[in-house]
Amino acid sequence: MKKAMMASFVLVLLTNSTATAWADSSTIPSSNSKAQPVMSSGEQATPYKQLPSSFVVSRPLIAISRLNLSDVQSRAVTDSLNLALLRLKLHALESKRSDLKSQASSMSTSQTTDAYSLPDTPEKILGNANYQIPPDAAPEELYWLGPIIETNSVVNGLMSGVKEIINGMNDMLKSQRDELLITVKQLERDGWNTELDLEEAKEGIKLQVTGQYVQLLSLQEQMKLYEEGLQLLQKEQTRLQEIQSQGVAAPDDSRGLQLEISKQTRELDMQRTNYRLALLQLCFDLGIRYDPDIILEDVTMNDVALPNRKDPGDILARSYELKRKWNELRQASWEHSNTKTSTSYEKSYLSANVGAANTQSEQANVQLTKQIHATYAEAENAYQQFKNAQFEANHAATDVEALQHRIQLGVVPLYDLNQSIYQRQQADTKVKLLRLQYFVVLSKVEAMERGFIVGASPETAVAEQ
Repeated sequence: MKKAMMASFVLVLLTNSTATAWADSSTIPSSNSKAQPVMSSGEQATPYKQLPSSFVVSRPLIAISRLNLSDVQSRAVTDSLNLALLRLKLHALESKRSDLKSQASSMSTSQTTDAYSLPDTPEKILGNANYQIPPDAAPEELYWLGPIIETNSVVNGLMSGVKEIINGMNDMLKSQRDELLITVKQLERDGWNTELDLEEAKEGIKLQVTGQYVQLLSLQEQMKLYEEGLQLLQKEQTRLQEIQSQGVAAPDDSRGLQLEISKQTRELDMQRTNYRLALLQLCFDLGIRYDPDIILEDVTMNDVALPNRKDPGDILARSYELKRKWNELRQASWEHSNTKTSTSYEKSYLSANVGAANTQSEQANVQLTKQIHATYAEAENAYQQFKNAQFEANHAATDVEALQHRIQLGVVPLYDLNQSIYQRQQADTKVKLLRLQYFVVLSKVEAMERGFIVGASPETAVAEQ
């Protein structure tokens, strides 16, 4: 029986981490801690003052008595701080993009200077109608030409320098405006990607809490099996005590059984601890007041059947990861076409960015395709495990029926029948656990077909190789 019981414990397939200690939700104040003054709202945090209660107050928790998966998913998405941060990021990106776009539009690069220049030679001065010099003017009347020519030459030089400065400022402003426009496009891309992140995060949160919820259901099934095993051992203990009182069995015969009961009791206590800790974590994540007696409704799964494989191309077309790569490629191509370059090195750099974005897109395509096939294979494997467990459970039920018939004939003792019934319970529990496992895998498949492909980031894949 020991080996049969241990077989069921291996079925903790949905538990990501096993807690080994149970922490009560209440806080125990330290007797050595001294009271510290509370800082005001305008002060900086220091080692010698405690934070105001308004800053550290916990959010209110809702008291409920029953949960189902749909409610859990809805609460997780509504109460997610990660989603709230993504929404704030999206708003900030749009505000910054609008600000930079307005700055770029206000930058004028059309400042010019008058092309007119003062006459700076005797011929230009004598022929200039503005000076009104008579044609028969004597040379002694034109002594002022020298200073005028010198002054006009200096002024012309200054005007030429001012024109060069203005042209240089125009070029600088144009370069700055081009850089701002590039930044605006980058913020647009970040906004598009943040929208993708937001929707992808919703899928990820739903899938995560589905796993947590199913883990709780699995722990409940395992606790039931431990309780049934413990009841069986206690029945055997009672039977042994009766035959000992009749002098048929020695007192030492019950020592091993008592050790097995103690071990089974400790295992059951550990399972209860694991369940309470997992339930506490889920309740806190959902903003629910912890109650160990919350009723968890079973997940809805009308028929356990293999999913129809969809064309990987259709799934890739919905992939959030590949959509981000598309946005990055568009950004690199836009910068390549709209950035003014002064050297061949800058042009080569922009071309390399386009090539890198193309390569990363191809890399993501390969990794995503591999993960799509792996996820479908995972579903097929989980389905086969479930069917095998059903087959074993049917055989266990047949064995119980056969023993019940033999009990009526008085061929076998009642103890053997109880053992067979418990083995059938183990087989039935295995079926329930594998059904729950298959439900999680199917949820993963459905999320994948909507574009959320788990574990398919190219960077992660490279690191694992």
